[in-house]
Amino acid sequence: MKFENTGDKFETLFQGFYLLFGCPTTKDRDEVSRMICIMLMDSEITKEHAQQACERAVTAHLNEKKLEATFNG
Repeated sequence: MKFENTGDKFETLFQGFYLLFGCPTTKDRDEVSRMICIMLMDSEITKEHAQQACERAVTAHLNEKKLEATFNG
């Protein structure tokens, strides 16, 4: 699991949540969780930023599932 450098901390936070929800192993989940915790310590990232990033990640995963269902069946 790897974060891509987006140059935007808010986009990277979204990416972190997105990766977290798709982690295949506990080890990966722990690693991504630690990275998210580090990002959340940034004083520029507010509760609202974190909530928006998390909601975007959930929506992205739901949309992927809908697309998979559409194409698979």
